[in-house]
Amino acid sequence: MKHYIKFEMKNTFGYSIGMIVGGLLPLFLAIGGYHASQDIEQNKILAQTIFSMCLPMIPLGLVMLPFTIAFAKDIEGGISTRFALFGYTKLKQMFAKFISILFLVSGICVIYFLVLKIVLPLPSPSMEALVLIVCGILFLTISFYFLAFTIAWFFKGFNAVQGIAMIAYFGIAIITGTIGGFEFTGVMKKVSNAIPFNSFRTELANKWTTAGFDMSDVLIRLAIFMAATILLFVITNILSIKTNGSL
Repeated sequence: MKHYIKFEMKNTFGYSIGMIVGGLLPLFLAIGGYHASQDIEQNKILAQTIFSMCLPMIPLGLVMLPFTIAFAKDIEGGISTRFALFGYTKLKQMFAKFISILFLVSGICVIYFLVLKIVLPLPSPSMEALVLIVCGILFLTISFYFLAFTIAWFFKGFNAVQGIAMIAYFGIAIITGTIGGFEFTGVMKKVSNAIPFNSFRTELANKWTTAGFDMSDVLIRLAIFMAATILLFVITNILSIKTNGSL
């Protein structure tokens, strides 16, 4: 399995579009969105708010676009199937790809934190805030990972998957207020609340330096979203097994 993980890491780190939308874009938006004032404390609050606002864009950008499109290309080209014939089954591929994408997301998040800590007046987070960051990024990465697999396996044809992946990325970014700043009501508001970006951002920004705060509510929201994406993945695979006879 070790050589599979190394192979997937080489592929994963070659996703140039991922580095742009999941790495550079959050940094540019965070740095460009910060405007210092004469109030030192207010500047710190703004820095931690901007950090929290752009942080979920990292797993969203690194997983939803490059990973979905690259995996769909492998499926259409028969690469994934040929690997399975030589013992590198789809389950093994899933595990190796997840480890590689988790390394990538974790690395970019560390760089994001270090750069903003230097550039912005970002206070040192409490231990609880660090735990929330790690748990939030992990839950979101897993959620988008299963959603990406579902899109790549359910929709046929590379062009179709590429289009759906783009719609999913920008749709989630717009609905969650990451880009555009739109105000939604009704069904769209419920959809926005179901994707726990806002609850994660708000909790992190408001409790950045607070020790011993209760993060159970936001963790439950993140876990529910993750469970929903896994359920969608399972349902898709059940349909795939019934249709094709194998995973």
